[in-house]
Amino acid sequence: MKRTVCLAAGLVALGVVIYVGKLWAQQPGTAGTAPAAPEPRTRIALLNLNYVIKFYKKFVNYQEQLKHDAEPYQMKDKARTELRDNLTKEMNDSKTPAEKREALQKQIVDVTREIEDNKREAQKVITKKQSEMLKTIYLDVQDAAKRYAYGHNFEMVLHYNDAITQEDYSSFANIFRKLEQPACMPLYVAPGMDISMQVLESLNARFQGGAASATTPGVAGGQR
Repeated sequence: MKRTVCLAAGLVALGVVIYVGKLWAQQPGTAGTAPAAPEPRTRIALLNLNYVIKFYKKFVNYQEQLKHDAEPYQMKDKARTELRDNLTKEMNDSKTPAEKREALQKQIVDVTREIEDNKREAQKVITKKQSEMLKTIYLDVQDAAKRYAYGHNFEMVLHYNDAITQEDYSSFANIFRKLEQPACMPLYVAPGMDISMQVLESLNARFQGGAASATTPGVAGGQR
């Protein structure tokens, strides 16, 4: 009888252990249960390409360089235009002899041709330099965006073009452009999503070989 009681007690104890073991296995986050898979999350950043390029100090330097390169062509155009105007004025003067008018007309044609040739040459040279500079600027921005994305756990960076000042941002022209433009334009961006200012500061810091200016202008629209 005593042996039967001990056996029964042992079976009861074993049953309690098995039951408690099942309850323990059913608790979330405990051994024996696979942890719940994390919800998929994609971090996407936005970049106002118009803003970044406009205030990128290398781009500002490029603009000044292009102005300097264009000056000789502009000076030549101004001088030739003034000469043509004077020749035309002389040709149209009633006091100018008929035989001289013919010579003046031929000279005007030659000067006009020089003006047109000068404009074509200027456009050819300046356009080529602009293309090379724009390519360099774009690749710089792309590289800076990649580095910022890697360092801040962004999986994607999308660029857009929008107004820079608050006045332009709310202007009819900018609103109309957004309605006409097929590209995706953000209506609202949560704080921290727009990395335009951070990328610009990184670009200017690398270009200047030091810290970016504390007066970096903000982006219109409250998109950061």
